Amino acid sequence: MKNIVGEFDDSAETAHKLWVWYLALGIALVLVGLYCIWAEGAATMASVFLLGVVVLIAGVAQIVGAFLSRGAGHVILLLMIGALDVIVGLMLIEYPLAGALTITLLLAALFVFGGIFRFVSALWLQFPHYGWVALGGVVSTVLGILLWTQWPVSALWFIGFVVGLNFVFAGFTWSMMAWRLRATAA
Repeated sequence: MKNIVGEFDDSAETAHKLWVWYLALGIALVLVGLYCIWAEGAATMASVFLLGVVVLIAGVAQIVGAFLSRGAGHVILLLMIGALDVIVGLMLIEYPLAGALTITLLLAALFVFGGIFRFVSALWLQFPHYGWVALGGVVSTVLGILLWTQWPVSALWFIGFVVGLNFVFAGFTWSMMAWRLRATAA
């Protein structure tokens, strides 16, 4: 137990010493996020392209894993899934606009149906503070409907905007943690 506490103290002291770097990371993420929100079209295309790269790499890894796991069963299924990942990854890389259109439409459907499910579930189960979950369901449903009714135009800006918003919040979080670390005694 003393060893764990000692390791935690060492980690906290190291984090305290590096607070400036955490603050720099936070500021950089906020700036990148603001740029993504400002240039939402370019951020959307870049995000879809990078998603394609990740899916392509996952597909190749899946295929390699299928060949390495001979005798483990379901090799054909692993190969088919890997091939599908490679095809989808290449399509997202080659046609990021079509990928953005598809992803936005799928997100709109997810928001609408997920929001309806949360709203109905919250009203049906009435757990503590269910009103907040119901409100979240309504907001999600309205956002999905707005995306759906503005589609295909919404595909040009939505993904980049959301990625930028995520960067801003992540940067704010890192900055607040840095200020908290600075204030702690070493």
